[in-house]
Amino acid sequence: MKKTLLIILILIPLLGSSQKRLGAFTGLNNSSISEGFLKESYFTDKLGFHIGGFYEMDLSEKVKFRPKLVYSQQGNRGEYDHIIGEKLDYLNIPLNLKFYERTYLMVGPQIGFLVSKKNTFFFQSVKQSFDAGLNLGLGQRIHDFFIEINLYQGFTKAIESRDFIKGTNTVIQLSAGVYIF
Repeated sequence: MKKTLLIILILIPLLGSSQKRLGAFTGLNNSSISEGFLKESYFTDKLGFHIGGFYEMDLSEKVKFRPKLVYSQQGNRGEYDHIIGEKLDYLNIPLNLKFYERTYLMVGPQIGFLVSKKNTFFFQSVKQSFDAGLNLGLGQRIHDFFIEINLYQGFTKAIESRDFIKGTNTVIQLSAGVYIF
């Protein structure tokens, strides 16, 4: 109880003195089940989408903490010999640090929770309902609007199949969004 109270007392001045902003975004995903970062990824012309919101808090003049809450369609969404691949839907939480303001870089860990799955190509089931990995991004702000491109590479095994040794999520996202306030 004393530790919790101490943490709250430390965080209140930090949260109160920082500038904070909220926003929303949506966009398209191109995803695959891969063998790791830049290794055997099979992206298709079948796109998924994502939609979410974010909170942005100043840590310094050029660094911001920018966590997001994102619904994202992932997996091998294409068709292989008229058989639908893995369709995995996640609720993701990227915990990004944003560097700079107009043209910016983002980097941070991401965790995700599987909310829906449909698999007919890889007959083995989804390995686990939790996903963790690294998120990298580049964005451009134009007044209260922005566009971003993000790359996510999962570290946890998403698919259990003889076709994959690692079977992790790899996602490229193109987003457009707006600062609400």
